[in-house]
Amino acid sequence: MNLEHDTPPAEFKPVRFWLLIGGVIVLVISLSVAYSRFLQTALPKAELPVFATVKSDLEATERSGKTVHFSDLKGKVIVAAYLYTQCPHGCAAVTAQLQKLNQEFTTHPGIQLLSVAIQPERDSVAMLKGYAEAVGATEKSPWWFITGDRQKLWDFMTKEVGMVPAKLIPEDERITPEDQYEHDLRIALLDGQGRVRGYYAVFHPQPEIASLMAERLHDHVHQLLDHPHS
Repeated sequence: MNLEHDTPPAEFKPVRFWLLIGGVIVLVISLSVAYSRFLQTALPKAELPVFATVKSDLEATERSGKTVHFSDLKGKVIVAAYLYTQCPHGCAAVTAQLQKLNQEFTTHPGIQLLSVAIQPERDSVAMLKGYAEAVGATEKSPWWFITGDRQKLWDFMTKEVGMVPAKLIPEDERITPEDQYEHDLRIALLDGQGRVRGYYAVFHPQPEIASLMAERLHDHVHQLLDHPHS
C-alpha cells in the first residue's frame, strides 16, 4: 500500500457542524409550525357548546338616546358584558377586550358588542356617551352601551344570557364608596340565533388564564362569523 497517495481525513470544523445542526433544527421547527397552522385551517373546528338560548326580548336605551331592543340584533354575533363605570375590580380588562374587537370589526356587519349598565341610575345616557367616547367607540361602531330599568337589565343578563346574578355589596366590604355592586366579570358570546356559545373570564388572578380566555374569545368570534350556521 502506498501511503503517500492515501487521502488525508477531512478536518472536523465544529463551527460549521453546529451551524448545520442549528439549520436543521430551525427547518424542522418551521415545518412543524407550518404544518400545525395548516391543520388549524384545513381541519374543521369543533362546534362550540350551547349554554343557553335567549327567548325573551329586552328594551333599553342606548347611549345615543335611542330605544333599542335585543331582537334588533337577530342574525348578528353578539359579545355581551356588564359595564360598571365606577368598578374598582376587573371591568377595565373586560372593556379592553371589547375595544380590541371594536377596532378589528368596526366595519363588519355581522357583529355587535353590547355593554349593559350594572347601575343604570348612575350610568345614564350622558354618562355612557362620555364613557363610550373615552374608549374609542363612535356612534358608527358596532357597540351598544345600554341603560334602563335596573331589574329588567339584571334579569335579562341572568335569566336569558346566563350570567351570575349581580348583588349589592355590604358597606363595610366596599373597596370604595362607589363600589356598590358585585357582578359577573365574564364576557358572553352569542351566535346569530341568540344562543350563548361561551363565557370568557378575561379578568383572572392568573394572567395566563386571562390571556388564554382572551385568545379563545377572539378565535370563537371568528369561528361564528366564518360559520354562522354552526
